[in-house]
Amino acid sequence: MSPARVLAFCCVVFALLALIGQALPKEGVDLGLFTLRLPRAQELFFAERKEHVDIADILAVQADSAATDTVAVEYVVAAVVDSASAPIKFDESKLAPLEDRIRFHFPAQGASILHPFFKSLQSAYAAQEPIRILHYGDSQIEGDRITAYVRNKLQTQFGGSGPGMIAVLDVSPHFSVQRELSAEWQRYSAMDPRFKQHMHKRYGALSAYCRFTPALPDSVPLDTLSRTATITLRPDKRSYGKARAWTECRLFFGWHRAPLALRMEADGALVNEETIEPEARLLMREWRFPRTPGEVTITLEGADSPDVFGIALDGTTGVAMDNISARGAAGYEFDKGDQALLARMYAELDARLLILQYGGNTLPNIKSKEEAEGYGRFFGRLIARLKKLIPGVCVIAIGPSDMSIKEGEEYVTRPYLEDVRDAMKASALAQGAAFWDMYAAMGGRNSMVSWVQADPPLAAEDYTHFSPLGARKVGELFYTALINEYAVYHSTVP
Repeated sequence: MSPARVLAFCCVVFALLALIGQALPKEGVDLGLFTLRLPRAQELFFAERKEHVDIADILAVQADSAATDTVAVEYVVAAVVDSASAPIKFDESKLAPLEDRIRFHFPAQGASILHPFFKSLQSAYAAQEPIRILHYGDSQIEGDRITAYVRNKLQTQFGGSGPGMIAVLDVSPHFSVQRELSAEWQRYSAMDPRFKQHMHKRYGALSAYCRFTPALPDSVPLDTLSRTATITLRPDKRSYGKARAWTECRLFFGWHRAPLALRMEADGALVNEETIEPEARLLMREWRFPRTPGEVTITLEGADSPDVFGIALDGTTGVAMDNISARGAAGYEFDKGDQALLARMYAELDARLLILQYGGNTLPNIKSKEEAEGYGRFFGRLIARLKKLIPGVCVIAIGPSDMSIKEGEEYVTRPYLEDVRDAMKASALAQGAAFWDMYAAMGGRNSMVSWVQADPPLAAEDYTHFSPLGARKVGELFYTALINEYAVYHSTVP
Protein backbone atom coordinates (compact mmCIF):
# COMPACT_ATOMS: atom_id res chain seq x y z
CA MET A 1 0.00 0.00 0.00
CA SER A 2 1.35 3.40 -0.96
CA PRO A 3 2.19 5.99 1.73
CA ALA A 4 -0.62 8.21 0.44
CA ARG A 5 -3.19 5.47 0.94
CA VAL A 6 -1.84 4.69 4.43
CA LEU A 7 -2.14 8.36 5.32
CA ALA A 8 -5.67 8.55 3.90
CA PHE A 9 -6.69 5.40 5.80
CA CYS A 10 -5.31 6.80 9.09
CA CYS A 11 -7.09 10.11 8.53
CA VAL A 12 -10.41 8.31 7.93
CA VAL A 13 -9.95 6.18 11.09
CA PHE A 14 -9.04 9.21 13.20
CA ALA A 15 -12.01 11.14 11.81
CA LEU A 16 -14.39 8.28 12.64
CA LEU A 17 -12.98 7.97 16.17
CA ALA A 18 -13.33 11.73 16.62
CA LEU A 19 -16.98 11.57 15.53
CA ILE A 20 -17.70 8.66 17.87
CA GLY A 21 -15.91 10.44 20.71
CA GLN A 22 -18.01 13.54 20.07
CA ALA A 23 -21.22 11.49 20.06
CA LEU A 24 -20.51 9.57 23.26
CA PRO A 25 -21.46 11.20 26.60
CA LYS A 26 -18.54 12.99 28.20
CA GLU A 27 -18.63 10.59 31.17
CA GLY A 28 -18.58 7.60 28.77
CA VAL A 29 -20.88 4.59 28.45
CA ASP A 30 -21.10 2.12 31.33
CA LEU A 31 -20.66 -1.40 29.93
CA GLY A 32 -20.71 -3.15 33.30
CA LEU A 33 -17.14 -4.34 33.71
CA PHE A 34 -15.72 -1.13 32.28
CA THR A 35 -16.71 2.28 30.95
CA LEU A 36 -16.16 3.07 27.26
CA ARG A 37 -14.92 6.60 26.77
CA LEU A 38 -13.15 8.20 23.82
CA PRO A 39 -11.38 11.55 24.07
CA ARG A 40 -12.84 14.43 22.11
CA ALA A 41 -10.80 16.31 19.55
CA GLN A 42 -10.60 19.43 21.69
CA GLU A 43 -9.28 17.35 24.61
CA LEU A 44 -6.48 16.02 22.44
CA PHE A 45 -5.43 19.20 20.70
CA PHE A 46 -6.70 21.98 22.97
CA ALA A 47 -6.62 20.35 26.40
CA GLU A 48 -7.05 22.73 29.30
CA ARG A 49 -4.37 22.44 31.91
CA LYS A 50 -6.16 22.42 35.25
CA GLU A 51 -4.66 24.64 37.90
CA HIS A 52 -3.95 22.90 41.19
CA VAL A 53 -5.75 24.23 44.24
CA ASP A 54 -3.40 26.23 46.47
CA ILE A 55 -3.41 24.63 49.93
CA ALA A 56 -0.40 26.50 51.30
CA ASP A 57 -2.46 27.71 54.26
CA ILE A 58 -3.45 24.13 55.12
CA LEU A 59 0.16 22.96 54.84
CA ALA A 60 1.05 25.69 57.32
CA VAL A 61 -1.50 24.47 59.89
CA GLN A 62 0.37 23.05 62.88
CA ALA A 63 -1.17 19.72 63.86
CA ASP A 64 -0.04 17.93 67.03
CA SER A 65 1.76 14.64 66.45
CA ALA A 66 0.49 11.39 67.95
CA ALA A 67 3.38 11.47 70.40
CA THR A 68 2.32 14.71 72.11
CA ASP A 69 -0.55 15.97 74.19
CA THR A 70 0.03 19.69 73.84
CA VAL A 71 -2.65 22.15 72.88
CA ALA A 72 -1.41 24.50 70.19
CA VAL A 73 -0.89 27.82 71.95
CA GLU A 74 -2.24 29.77 69.03
CA TYR A 75 -5.67 28.28 69.66
CA VAL A 76 -6.15 27.96 73.40
CA VAL A 77 -4.41 28.23 76.71
CA ALA A 78 -4.70 25.01 78.67
CA ALA A 79 -7.27 24.94 81.43
CA VAL A 80 -6.05 25.79 84.94
CA VAL A 81 -7.60 23.55 87.55
CA ASP A 82 -7.18 24.37 91.24
CA SER A 83 -9.76 21.84 92.39
CA ALA A 84 -12.22 19.39 90.93
CA SER A 85 -14.79 22.15 90.59
CA ALA A 86 -12.51 24.93 89.35
CA PRO A 87 -13.83 26.79 86.31
CA ILE A 88 -12.17 26.60 82.94
CA LYS A 89 -9.63 29.40 82.37
CA PHE A 90 -9.92 30.32 78.73
CA ASP A 91 -7.86 33.04 77.04
CA GLU A 92 -9.76 34.09 73.92
CA SER A 93 -6.95 36.38 72.81
CA LYS A 94 -4.96 33.26 71.88
CA LEU A 95 -7.50 32.06 69.34
CA ALA A 96 -6.36 31.99 65.74
CA PRO A 97 -8.46 33.90 63.19
CA LEU A 98 -11.23 31.65 61.92
CA GLU A 99 -11.48 31.51 58.13
CA ASP A 100 -14.99 31.52 56.71
CA ARG A 101 -14.49 28.26 54.86
CA ILE A 102 -14.00 26.29 58.08
CA ARG A 103 -16.81 27.90 60.08
CA PHE A 104 -19.83 25.91 61.18
CA HIS A 105 -23.08 26.61 59.38
CA PHE A 106 -26.09 27.03 61.66
CA PRO A 107 -29.88 27.04 61.25
CA ALA A 108 -32.00 30.11 61.94
CA GLN A 109 -31.60 29.83 65.73
CA GLY A 110 -27.84 30.20 65.32
CA ALA A 111 -25.05 28.71 67.42
CA SER A 112 -27.38 28.35 70.41
CA ILE A 113 -28.10 24.81 69.22
CA LEU A 114 -24.64 23.85 70.54
CA HIS A 115 -24.94 25.71 73.84
CA PRO A 116 -26.15 22.68 75.86
CA PHE A 117 -22.99 20.85 74.84
CA PHE A 118 -20.78 23.85 75.57
CA LYS A 119 -22.41 24.17 78.99
CA SER A 120 -21.47 20.55 79.68
CA LEU A 121 -17.88 21.26 78.64
CA GLN A 122 -17.63 24.12 81.11
CA SER A 123 -18.34 21.77 84.01
CA ALA A 124 -16.61 18.70 82.57
CA TYR A 125 -13.94 18.62 85.29
CA ALA A 126 -16.53 18.54 88.04
CA ALA A 127 -18.96 16.13 86.35
CA GLN A 128 -19.70 12.77 87.96
CA GLU A 129 -19.11 10.99 84.65
CA PRO A 130 -17.45 11.86 81.33
CA ILE A 131 -19.13 14.20 78.85
CA ARG A 132 -19.63 11.81 75.94
CA ILE A 133 -19.30 12.50 72.19
CA LEU A 134 -20.27 9.89 69.59
CA HIS A 135 -18.41 10.33 66.29
CA TYR A 136 -20.07 8.24 63.56
CA GLY A 137 -18.62 7.97 60.07
CA ASP A 138 -17.40 5.85 57.19
CA SER A 139 -13.91 4.56 56.36
CA GLN A 140 -12.58 8.11 56.38
CA ILE A 141 -12.45 7.86 60.21
CA GLU A 142 -11.68 4.13 60.38
CA GLY A 143 -9.21 3.01 63.04
CA ASP A 144 -9.75 6.20 65.11
CA ARG A 145 -8.47 8.58 62.44
CA ILE A 146 -9.58 12.22 62.87
CA THR A 147 -11.47 11.24 66.06
CA ALA A 148 -8.26 10.52 67.97
CA TYR A 149 -6.94 13.99 67.21
CA VAL A 150 -10.10 15.86 68.18
CA ARG A 151 -10.50 13.71 71.31
CA ASN A 152 -6.97 14.52 72.45
CA LYS A 153 -7.46 18.26 71.95
CA LEU A 154 -10.72 18.24 73.93
CA GLN A 155 -9.32 16.06 76.72
CA THR A 156 -6.29 18.32 77.01
CA GLN A 157 -8.48 21.40 77.27
CA PHE A 158 -11.42 20.06 79.32
CA GLY A 159 -10.06 16.96 81.04
CA GLY A 160 -10.76 13.30 80.48
CA SER A 161 -8.87 10.28 79.24
CA GLY A 162 -9.24 6.98 77.43
CA PRO A 163 -10.01 5.99 73.83
CA GLY A 164 -13.77 5.65 74.38
CA MET A 165 -15.92 2.76 73.24
CA ILE A 166 -14.52 0.04 71.00
CA ALA A 167 -15.82 -3.19 69.49
CA VAL A 168 -14.46 -6.57 70.54
CA LEU A 169 -13.61 -7.37 66.93
CA ASP A 170 -13.39 -4.79 64.14
CA VAL A 171 -12.51 -4.69 60.45
CA SER A 172 -9.28 -2.78 61.08
CA PRO A 173 -6.87 -2.15 63.98
CA HIS A 174 -7.76 0.64 66.39
CA PHE A 175 -5.15 3.39 66.56
CA SER A 176 -5.62 4.04 70.29
CA VAL A 177 -5.87 0.59 71.90
CA GLN A 178 -4.37 -2.86 71.37
CA ARG A 179 -6.71 -5.86 71.30
CA GLU A 180 -5.69 -9.49 71.66
CA LEU A 181 -8.58 -11.91 71.15
CA SER A 182 -9.05 -15.64 71.40
CA ALA A 183 -10.00 -17.34 68.14
CA GLU A 184 -13.67 -17.96 69.00
CA TRP A 185 -14.90 -14.40 68.41
CA GLN A 186 -17.13 -13.64 65.41
CA ARG A 187 -18.42 -10.25 64.27
CA TYR A 188 -22.02 -9.60 63.12
CA SER A 189 -22.43 -6.22 61.46
CA ALA A 190 -25.32 -4.26 59.99
CA MET A 191 -22.94 -3.61 57.07
CA ASP A 192 -22.54 -7.34 56.37
CA PRO A 193 -23.99 -8.25 52.93
CA ARG A 194 -25.42 -11.36 54.63
CA PHE A 195 -27.43 -9.04 56.93
CA LYS A 196 -30.78 -10.76 56.25
CA GLN A 197 -29.33 -14.09 57.37
CA HIS A 198 -28.56 -12.79 60.86
CA MET A 199 -30.78 -14.12 63.63
CA HIS A 200 -31.80 -10.71 64.92
CA LYS A 201 -31.25 -6.97 64.50
CA ARG A 202 -29.70 -6.13 67.88
CA TYR A 203 -26.62 -4.29 66.67
CA GLY A 204 -26.37 -1.60 69.34
CA ALA A 205 -24.61 1.75 69.19
CA LEU A 206 -21.65 0.39 67.18
CA SER A 207 -23.91 -1.08 64.46
CA ALA A 208 -22.31 -4.46 65.21
CA TYR A 209 -22.03 -7.08 67.94
CA CYS A 210 -19.63 -9.95 68.62
CA ARG A 211 -20.11 -13.52 69.91
CA PHE A 212 -17.94 -16.49 70.83
CA THR A 213 -20.62 -19.09 69.99
CA PRO A 214 -22.76 -19.10 66.82
CA ALA A 215 -25.91 -16.98 66.75
CA LEU A 216 -28.84 -19.42 66.67
CA PRO A 217 -32.64 -19.05 66.66
CA ASP A 218 -34.23 -19.43 70.09
CA SER A 219 -35.99 -22.56 68.78
CA VAL A 220 -32.65 -24.36 68.31
CA PRO A 221 -31.49 -26.22 71.46
CA LEU A 222 -28.12 -25.16 72.83
CA ASP A 223 -25.07 -27.35 72.74
CA THR A 224 -24.23 -28.38 76.31
CA LEU A 225 -20.52 -27.87 75.66
CA SER A 226 -19.19 -24.82 77.50
CA ARG A 227 -16.84 -22.52 75.59
CA THR A 228 -14.38 -19.89 76.77
CA ALA A 229 -13.32 -16.66 75.08
CA THR A 230 -10.97 -13.87 76.15
CA ILE A 231 -10.47 -10.19 75.35
CA THR A 232 -7.15 -8.62 76.34
CA LEU A 233 -6.78 -4.85 76.05
CA ARG A 234 -3.63 -2.75 76.36
CA PRO A 235 -2.86 0.95 75.86
CA ASP A 236 -1.26 1.49 72.45
CA LYS A 237 2.09 3.26 72.58
CA ARG A 238 1.39 4.90 69.19
CA SER A 239 -1.61 6.78 70.55
CA TYR A 240 -1.94 10.09 72.35
CA GLY A 241 -0.97 9.98 76.02
CA LYS A 242 -4.46 10.75 77.24
CA ALA A 243 -5.93 7.87 75.23
CA ARG A 244 -3.47 5.56 77.00
CA ALA A 245 -4.72 6.61 80.44
CA TRP A 246 -8.07 5.10 81.44
CA THR A 247 -9.35 4.01 84.84
CA GLU A 248 -12.85 2.80 83.98
CA CYS A 249 -13.89 -0.17 81.83
CA ARG A 250 -17.53 -0.88 80.95
CA LEU A 251 -18.77 -3.96 79.10
CA PHE A 252 -22.11 -3.80 77.23
CA PHE A 253 -23.68 -7.20 76.53
CA GLY A 254 -26.85 -9.30 76.83
CA TRP A 255 -29.21 -11.91 75.38
CA HIS A 256 -27.50 -15.14 76.49
CA ARG A 257 -29.53 -18.33 77.02
CA ALA A 258 -27.20 -20.13 79.41
CA PRO A 259 -25.37 -19.09 82.60
CA LEU A 260 -22.35 -16.91 81.83
CA ALA A 261 -19.16 -16.89 83.90
CA LEU A 262 -17.53 -13.45 83.69
CA ARG A 263 -14.06 -12.65 85.00
CA MET A 264 -11.99 -9.44 84.97
CA GLU A 265 -8.23 -9.48 85.53
CA ALA A 266 -5.90 -6.47 85.58
CA ASP A 267 -2.15 -7.00 85.23
CA GLY A 268 -2.64 -10.68 86.05
CA ALA A 269 -4.55 -10.08 89.29
CA LEU A 270 -8.21 -11.06 89.69
CA VAL A 271 -10.44 -7.99 90.01
CA ASN A 272 -13.86 -9.63 89.95
CA GLU A 273 -15.65 -12.79 88.87
CA GLU A 274 -19.33 -13.72 88.83
CA THR A 275 -21.89 -15.96 87.20
CA ILE A 276 -24.71 -14.18 85.37
CA GLU A 277 -27.97 -16.01 84.84
CA PRO A 278 -29.57 -16.02 81.36
CA GLU A 279 -30.95 -12.62 80.38
CA ALA A 280 -32.77 -11.24 77.34
CA ARG A 281 -31.92 -7.57 77.82
CA LEU A 282 -29.02 -5.12 77.74
CA LEU A 283 -26.60 -5.59 80.63
CA MET A 284 -23.60 -3.55 81.70
CA ARG A 285 -20.69 -4.31 83.99
CA GLU A 286 -18.29 -1.64 85.19
CA TRP A 287 -14.81 -1.93 86.69
CA ARG A 288 -12.73 0.94 88.06
CA PHE A 289 -8.99 0.97 88.68
CA PRO A 290 -6.82 3.21 90.88
CA ARG A 291 -4.45 3.69 87.93
CA THR A 292 -4.30 2.61 84.29
CA PRO A 293 -3.56 -1.13 84.04
CA GLY A 294 -0.83 -2.33 81.69
CA GLU A 295 -3.44 -4.78 80.41
CA VAL A 296 -6.85 -6.10 81.32
CA THR A 297 -8.31 -9.46 80.33
CA ILE A 298 -12.04 -10.16 80.23
CA THR A 299 -12.90 -13.86 80.19
CA LEU A 300 -16.38 -15.12 79.28
CA GLU A 301 -17.39 -18.76 79.60
CA GLY A 302 -20.68 -20.48 78.83
CA ALA A 303 -22.66 -22.67 76.47
CA ASP A 304 -24.18 -19.61 74.80
CA SER A 305 -22.35 -16.36 74.14
CA PRO A 306 -24.05 -13.08 74.90
CA ASP A 307 -24.18 -10.46 72.18
CA VAL A 308 -21.30 -8.15 73.13
CA PHE A 309 -22.04 -4.62 71.94
CA GLY A 310 -18.89 -2.80 73.00
CA ILE A 311 -16.31 -1.97 75.65
CA ALA A 312 -15.86 1.61 76.89
CA LEU A 313 -12.44 2.63 78.21
CA ASP A 314 -12.72 6.05 79.85
CA GLY A 315 -11.64 8.29 82.66
CA THR A 316 -14.12 9.12 85.40
CA THR A 317 -14.60 12.76 84.40
CA GLY A 318 -13.80 15.21 81.57
CA VAL A 319 -14.48 14.26 77.94
CA ALA A 320 -14.97 10.82 76.38
CA MET A 321 -15.18 10.49 72.60
CA ASP A 322 -16.07 7.35 70.66
CA ASN A 323 -14.90 6.56 67.12
CA ILE A 324 -17.69 4.58 65.43
CA SER A 325 -16.73 3.86 61.84
CA ALA A 326 -18.36 1.50 59.35
CA ARG A 327 -16.59 0.80 56.06
CA GLY A 328 -18.93 1.59 53.16
CA ALA A 329 -21.46 3.33 55.41
CA ALA A 330 -23.75 6.14 54.33
CA GLY A 331 -26.04 6.16 57.39
CA TYR A 332 -28.47 3.50 56.15
CA GLU A 333 -27.19 1.02 58.75
CA PHE A 334 -29.22 2.82 61.43
CA ASP A 335 -32.40 1.61 59.68
CA LYS A 336 -31.35 -2.00 60.23
CA GLY A 337 -30.87 -1.97 63.98
CA ASP A 338 -33.28 -2.66 66.85
CA GLN A 339 -34.41 0.84 67.81
CA ALA A 340 -35.37 -0.09 71.39
CA LEU A 341 -31.87 -1.45 72.04
CA LEU A 342 -30.33 1.65 70.47
CA ALA A 343 -32.37 3.91 72.75
CA ARG A 344 -31.40 1.87 75.83
CA MET A 345 -27.70 1.85 75.00
CA TYR A 346 -27.71 5.56 74.19
CA ALA A 347 -29.34 6.19 77.59
CA GLU A 348 -26.49 4.29 79.30
CA LEU A 349 -23.87 6.25 77.33
CA ASP A 350 -25.58 9.62 77.97
CA ALA A 351 -24.07 11.29 74.90
CA ARG A 352 -24.09 15.10 74.78
CA LEU A 353 -22.83 15.55 71.21
CA LEU A 354 -23.42 13.47 68.09
CA ILE A 355 -21.12 13.93 65.06
CA LEU A 356 -22.36 12.37 61.81
CA GLN A 357 -19.73 12.23 59.04
CA TYR A 358 -21.20 10.72 55.87
CA GLY A 359 -21.88 11.29 52.18
CA GLY A 360 -18.80 9.88 50.46
CA ASN A 361 -20.07 6.34 49.97
CA THR A 362 -23.29 7.44 48.33
CA LEU A 363 -21.51 9.34 45.53
CA PRO A 364 -20.74 6.38 43.21
CA ASN A 365 -24.48 5.64 43.13
CA ILE A 366 -25.68 9.21 42.53
CA LYS A 367 -26.54 9.84 38.87
CA SER A 368 -28.52 13.09 39.11
CA LYS A 369 -29.14 16.15 41.26
CA GLU A 370 -32.54 14.69 42.16
CA GLU A 371 -30.87 11.56 43.56
CA ALA A 372 -28.50 13.76 45.57
CA GLU A 373 -31.48 15.61 47.01
CA GLY A 374 -33.08 12.26 47.84
CA TYR A 375 -30.04 11.28 49.88
CA GLY A 376 -30.22 14.66 51.62
CA ARG A 377 -33.83 13.98 52.65
CA PHE A 378 -32.82 10.57 54.03
CA PHE A 379 -30.00 12.23 55.98
CA GLY A 380 -32.44 14.70 57.49
CA ARG A 381 -34.71 11.84 58.61
CA LEU A 382 -31.69 10.12 60.16
CA ILE A 383 -30.85 13.20 62.23
CA ALA A 384 -34.49 13.48 63.36
CA ARG A 385 -34.53 9.80 64.39
CA LEU A 386 -31.28 10.02 66.36
CA LYS A 387 -32.40 13.19 68.15
CA LYS A 388 -35.53 11.32 69.18
CA LEU A 389 -33.47 8.35 70.42
CA ILE A 390 -31.10 10.65 72.35
CA PRO A 391 -33.27 13.43 73.84
CA GLY A 392 -31.43 16.74 74.19
CA VAL A 393 -28.36 15.70 72.20
CA CYS A 394 -26.58 18.31 70.06
CA VAL A 395 -25.74 17.30 66.49
CA ILE A 396 -22.96 18.32 64.12
CA ALA A 397 -23.18 16.94 60.57
CA ILE A 398 -20.01 16.72 58.47
CA GLY A 399 -20.31 16.55 54.70
CA PRO A 400 -18.03 14.54 52.39
CA SER A 401 -14.45 15.46 51.65
CA ASP A 402 -13.33 16.11 48.09
CA MET A 403 -13.02 12.81 46.21
CA SER A 404 -11.51 12.44 42.75
CA ILE A 405 -12.04 10.24 39.72
CA LYS A 406 -9.89 10.13 36.62
CA GLU A 407 -11.29 12.01 33.65
CA GLY A 408 -9.00 11.65 30.68
CA GLU A 409 -5.53 12.30 32.07
CA GLU A 410 -6.69 14.43 34.98
CA TYR A 411 -8.17 13.69 38.41
CA VAL A 412 -11.28 15.77 39.06
CA THR A 413 -13.94 16.03 41.74
CA ARG A 414 -16.56 13.28 41.59
CA PRO A 415 -19.81 14.24 39.83
CA TYR A 416 -22.61 15.48 42.09
CA LEU A 417 -20.38 15.78 45.16
CA GLU A 418 -21.38 19.39 45.67
CA ASP A 419 -25.05 18.48 45.17
CA VAL A 420 -24.79 15.82 47.88
CA ARG A 421 -22.98 18.28 50.16
CA ASP A 422 -25.64 20.94 49.59
CA ALA A 423 -28.49 18.50 50.17
CA MET A 424 -26.94 17.24 53.42
CA LYS A 425 -26.37 20.79 54.61
CA ALA A 426 -29.96 21.87 53.88
CA SER A 427 -31.42 18.84 55.68
CA ALA A 428 -29.08 19.17 58.65
CA LEU A 429 -29.97 22.81 59.18
CA ALA A 430 -33.68 22.02 58.78
CA GLN A 431 -33.35 19.48 61.60
CA GLY A 432 -31.64 21.92 63.96
CA ALA A 433 -28.11 20.54 63.49
CA ALA A 434 -24.87 22.39 62.80
CA PHE A 435 -23.06 21.60 59.55
CA TRP A 436 -19.31 21.51 58.92
CA ASP A 437 -18.28 21.62 55.27
CA MET A 438 -15.19 19.39 55.07
CA TYR A 439 -15.11 19.80 51.27
CA ALA A 440 -14.76 23.58 51.55
CA ALA A 441 -12.37 23.34 54.51
CA MET A 442 -9.86 21.29 52.51
CA GLY A 443 -9.98 23.67 49.53
CA GLY A 444 -13.10 22.81 47.51
CA ARG A 445 -13.27 21.53 43.93
CA ASN A 446 -10.27 19.43 42.84
CA SER A 447 -8.47 20.08 46.12
CA MET A 448 -7.95 16.34 46.73
CA VAL A 449 -5.30 16.35 43.98
CA SER A 450 -3.31 18.91 45.93
CA TRP A 451 -3.66 16.85 49.12
CA VAL A 452 -2.37 13.73 47.35
CA GLN A 453 0.55 15.58 45.75
CA ALA A 454 1.56 17.47 48.90
CA ASP A 455 4.98 16.71 50.39
CA PRO A 456 4.54 14.80 52.63
CA PRO A 457 1.21 13.53 51.20
CA LEU A 458 -1.99 14.50 53.01
CA ALA A 459 -4.08 11.87 51.20
CA ALA A 460 -3.64 8.42 49.68
CA GLU A 461 -3.31 7.69 45.98
CA ASP A 462 -6.89 6.41 45.86
CA TYR A 463 -7.75 10.14 45.84
CA THR A 464 -10.34 9.45 48.55
CA HIS A 465 -8.81 8.78 51.96
CA PHE A 466 -6.58 11.02 54.06
CA SER A 467 -3.08 9.99 55.10
CA PRO A 468 -2.36 9.97 58.87
CA LEU A 469 -0.96 13.51 58.57
CA GLY A 470 -3.95 14.59 56.48
CA ALA A 471 -6.34 13.16 59.07
CA ARG A 472 -4.60 15.21 61.76
CA LYS A 473 -4.88 18.34 59.58
CA VAL A 474 -8.62 17.74 59.16
CA GLY A 475 -8.93 17.17 62.90
CA GLU A 476 -7.16 20.46 63.57
CA LEU A 477 -9.43 22.36 61.17
CA PHE A 478 -12.56 20.86 62.74
CA TYR A 479 -11.32 21.46 66.28
CA THR A 480 -10.46 25.07 65.43
CA ALA A 481 -14.02 25.66 64.22
CA LEU A 482 -15.45 24.00 67.34
CA ILE A 483 -13.23 25.75 69.88
CA ASN A 484 -13.85 29.15 68.30
CA GLU A 485 -17.60 28.64 68.66
CA TYR A 486 -17.02 27.59 72.25
CA ALA A 487 -15.00 30.77 72.81
CA VAL A 488 -17.90 32.91 71.62
CA TYR A 489 -20.21 31.03 73.99
CA HIS A 490 -17.71 31.32 76.85
CA SER A 491 -17.45 35.08 76.41
CA THR A 492 -21.22 35.63 76.45
CA VAL A 493 -22.42 33.21 79.14
CA PRO A 494 -21.91 34.20 82.79
